[in-house]
Amino acid sequence: MADKKNIFITGGAGFIGSHLTERLVAEGYKVSIFDNLHRNAIRYSDILDNPQVTFTQGDILDAAALTKAMEGADVVMHLAAIAGVSNYYNFPAKTLKVNLIGTYNVLEAMVNLGIKSMFDMSTSETFGTDAVEVDENTYQRIGPPQDKRWCYAGSKIGGEQLIFRYAEEYNWDATIIRPFNVYGPRQIGEGAIANFCKNILDGKNLRIEGSGMAMRSWCYITDFIEALVTILKNQHKGPECFNLGNPFAIASTVSLGEELLRAAQRIDGIDLKSAIDFVPMDFTEIRVRYPNVGKLRNMYGWQPKVNLYDGVYNTLKWFKEIYEKN
Repeated sequence: MADKKNIFITGGAGFIGSHLTERLVAEGYKVSIFDNLHRNAIRYSDILDNPQVTFTQGDILDAAALTKAMEGADVVMHLAAIAGVSNYYNFPAKTLKVNLIGTYNVLEAMVNLGIKSMFDMSTSETFGTDAVEVDENTYQRIGPPQDKRWCYAGSKIGGEQLIFRYAEEYNWDATIIRPFNVYGPRQIGEGAIANFCKNILDGKNLRIEGSGMAMRSWCYITDFIEALVTILKNQHKGPECFNLGNPFAIASTVSLGEELLRAAQRIDGIDLKSAIDFVPMDFTEIRVRYPNVGKLRNMYGWQPKVNLYDGVYNTLKWFKEIYEKN
């Protein structure tokens, strides 16, 4: 990968994309971002001022604009998607359209431009409602089509199939990443930790739907980016996939909320008024989801370093700084 220095990132202005761009530039790569700025997390960074970074505002449903912006790239990292549980229910058709047709547009642009290396950001939701220590060969399972909850996971399963088949047919190096609950500074979209941080700073109670006993593994953004860059530098031949999360930071939703409340007590300037409220759940619950990351550890020696105690503290502190600036 040493000779592949030009990276094209769809969705590069988002939470993960902005952190990834910063790290890639620090590693000596040139980065081109293509993003519609629906979730403009990169505004909290000065990375767009770096001469190694170019930015094009556009939509991946615009195939012509996407192809033009992708010219000159050596590697495509496809992060653009519609995500978030509220979107699954409010905009299910749009979610499918952006995630499936958008991915198809990316792949066709690569064919037209002769690009033979890509990374795709899929999702751990492809493993369904009960995903206990799932590895890369675990069967993907989603619910019935009448339940809109599964439009996102379904679109990502379809995207994975497209990528693997294109990679095989055109002899590409293609890597699929399945993130397991990534969090940290700049997560301005949906996410339990981000939502709890905002509630605390707004003086509102933390809203937990259902019993609060749903289990997740929580991967801090720096650990996640370290894994992505490690895989990029050592990219294998042909199509491959990796589950990526922190199996050592597992917590129920209620335990997570309690951890955020404790973090708030350790940060100067937060007048903690929040408690935990339990409300009925009005969507399909994912009961448990945490990964087996043995493949990534064995191949590249990656190991998460940030525990939940430090991660939520760092994240809440960042949100507080943003609130103070605004």
